[in-house]
Amino acid sequence: MNALSLPLQIPGLILRPWDIQDAGAFQKYADNLDIWRNMRDEFPCPCTHQDAERWIDQALHRADGLYWAIATDQEAIGSISLLIHDDIRRYSGVLSYWVGQPFWRQGIATAVIAGISDYGLTELNLIRIYAKVFSTNLGSIRVLEKNEFKQEGYFRKGV
Repeated sequence: MNALSLPLQIPGLILRPWDIQDAGAFQKYADNLDIWRNMRDEFPCPCTHQDAERWIDQALHRADGLYWAIATDQEAIGSISLLIHDDIRRYSGVLSYWVGQPFWRQGIATAVIAGISDYGLTELNLIRIYAKVFSTNLGSIRVLEKNEFKQEGYFRKGV
């Protein structure tokens, strides 16, 4: 599923498949406590070059969804995935994403979520796309709200 590249509403920004050559950029932007605080335990911190290569290799070989680099013309600056469920939940997908801190507050996450959501709903025939966000991650909550996501509830003591 990763072979497709999607242009986004921001000139020079695309969603594209990861490449092992992106490991340096991945490490540069992912090795950040402010990003790590809002990620799952599998996200490396500190992030070494070897961690970045391992993460990219896993993304390239997973068959359960889309794993794309958020990229400028020069380099990968973040990541987004759309994990497609199976069995009776096969029309649902869950978003996970991050953008390197130097690129925050530029509308990038909003554009990326709009692009992948449109693709998931129109091309993959998904009915539901959702994200799980830490309640302290106000920026991510705002980005989802800008894309018309609705809060459905809290998982109290969920993590």
